Amino acid sequence: MIKHIVFFKLSEEGNKQRDLILEKLNSLKDDIDFVRALEVGVNFAQEDRAFDISLTVIVNSKEDLNKYAKHPKHILVVEFIKSLGTESKVVDYEMEKSRAGEFGNATIIKKANQYFEGSVTSRTVIESDGSTKTLGIMMPGDYTFTTQKAEHMQILAGRVEVKLSDDSNIETVVGGEYFEVPANSGFDIKVLEVSDYCCTYID
Repeated sequence: MIKHIVFFKLSEEGNKQRDLILEKLNSLKDDIDFVRALEVGVNFAQEDRAFDISLTVIVNSKEDLNKYAKHPKHILVVEFIKSLGTESKVVDYEMEKSRAGEFGNATIIKKANQYFEGSVTSRTVIESDGSTKTLGIMMPGDYTFTTQKAEHMQILAGRVEVKLSDDSNIETVVGGEYFEVPANSGFDIKVLEVSDYCCTYID
């Protein structure tokens, strides 16, 4: 993953157009589909060395960063900001991969997701690249789930039997193994013993 950070120091005219600048920067997330995550920050520090606005963009690779730089929507925003006499500085670097079995700089939603009267519970994890996972526990029992996004379902510990909605085969999956579920689909799962899982949602 590549993190691209830009700092902007606004001119007098730029300060007059601050809200429009923020709107245009935030729009890049929706306008450029390969941007994994985007954050715009407004500075409150009063130091002379401080800049006014920061933009943080995360993409998969250096190739995607080059595509981002040349993307027509990005160029339009850059040209508008430059036209206001804005000074900018940039930092690009490759993000350190988290160690196996650990999340990196992630946000964990405190409120638990509960299904089947609490027999299946999980918490949502949003990683620094914007990807979403759920980390949870399934008690023994039979459950049916539907999917919107494709899912990579890793069983960390325990033992389950899985049947995808479009497949008659029943697969046994144990701790350390995984199964894949297509988007807009579903699966039946029989939890044979308490099972610990991590589900990654795939765009």
